[in-house]
Amino acid sequence: MRALLALLAATVLMIGSPAVALADPGQGDGSGASSGSVTISLLDVATSLKDDPRANIYITDNVPPGNTITHQVRVTNNTGAPATLDVYAGSAKIVDGAFTPENRGVDSELTSWISLDKSELQLDDGQSQDVTVTIAVPADAPEAEQFGAIWASTQPAADSIDQVQVVSRVGVRVYLSVGEGNGPPSDFSISSLTPQRDADGNATVVANIKNTGGRAIDVSGTLDLADGPGGLTANTVSARTTTIVPGDGGEVVFALPNSAALPAGPWQGTVKLESGFNKHESSLEVTFPDKGIGDSVSESSSMSLGAILGAIAALVLVIAAAFFVIGRRRAAAGSQSDRSDSSHGADLP
Repeated sequence: MRALLALLAATVLMIGSPAVALADPGQGDGSGASSGSVTISLLDVATSLKDDPRANIYITDNVPPGNTITHQVRVTNNTGAPATLDVYAGSAKIVDGAFTPENRGVDSELTSWISLDKSELQLDDGQSQDVTVTIAVPADAPEAEQFGAIWASTQPAADSIDQVQVVSRVGVRVYLSVGEGNGPPSDFSISSLTPQRDADGNATVVANIKNTGGRAIDVSGTLDLADGPGGLTANTVSARTTTIVPGDGGEVVFALPNSAALPAGPWQGTVKLESGFNKHESSLEVTFPDKGIGDSVSESSSMSLGAILGAIAALVLVIAAAFFVIGRRRAAAGSQSDRSDSSHGADLP
């Protein structure tokens, strides 16, 4: 039981802005507020990438084999009390359109190349400290893209063996491409836009994306609906970031909250998507299903039922016609029999 209670539950939050907050156990709600949180942010960006939004929040370098790069990250304690934090490099994968960090202790080629000048930080409330991240790529490193993160993590209390504790962490993502020159270009295309409704009737637009470049991309963007019925305009909707590896496809989903009563349309929809320097836009006339997917199935079923009823009606007509013909033939045969009987009766003495 003691071992069970000592189990640590790890809460993982990847940053999606220059300094995303992480709530310390027992304080805050993890919403990213500056009070009661720990933040980590990337400080330096290569001059050639200063206009790339991704490069301003993530480490996105291309490094030739045998070369070394360095970056600075800043960790800030706003928990309201002194904090002891671990700082380390961790591995990550891209799974089902999401950048997915692995548990601490799971190593990769990339984590073996990364060293930090500090492994532990003692920070008073409101204090910040910078950490130097060095990535030394071996001369025999494969030319491929590697994924990881630089983490700042809270520590479990050493004297709380019998208590379940939460270890929280925030990190700066690392997308490291190994290769000569500037590395493979990145880009994507928008394959299609599909209006849908979920089981509750809320409207969504799904953008199908294809990664046409040579590096992983983080695609996000906005949807605008205008020129709807009666000139209606809907509020701009943002989508959660979707991460896609080269050659793969993915979906960016724009969900309109509380939209079960939203008119079907038509609307003029405009989707604007971006990943770093790459930006694409697509427009189409959007008409949402009247109700949910289940109702679409019901409509299809109703059409099938109509066809069945039509076939039954036609069959009834055919049967009625057949009975009519048979009846006419029987009536004609009966009339001929009556005439025959009459002639035979005249010959009797």
